[in-house]
Amino acid sequence: MDLNTFRNKIDETDDSIVKLLMERFAVVKEIAEYKKERGLDIFQQARETEIMKKIADKIDNEEYRDYILKIYSEILDASKSLQRKSNSSSS
Repeated sequence: MDLNTFRNKIDETDDSIVKLLMERFAVVKEIAEYKKERGLDIFQQARETEIMKKIADKIDNEEYRDYILKIYSEILDASKSLQRKSNSSSS
């Protein structure tokens, strides 16, 4: 394989990641509304711990483990930020 072939594969993977993140964040906004209507806190430590454990359990390549968990931690932080923004803009 040449470098362009590898880069094309990365581009395809990035397209998939962006599509899935957009789907995830759409659900995050729905969750924000649900929590707002019920007076629930945005940050729920038990749920975040559960999510991170589920993600860690799915990683079968130890070389990638720390990288994936770091990225997922950022995704969760972005999700909380989006929920806060959604709640403040829909007041």
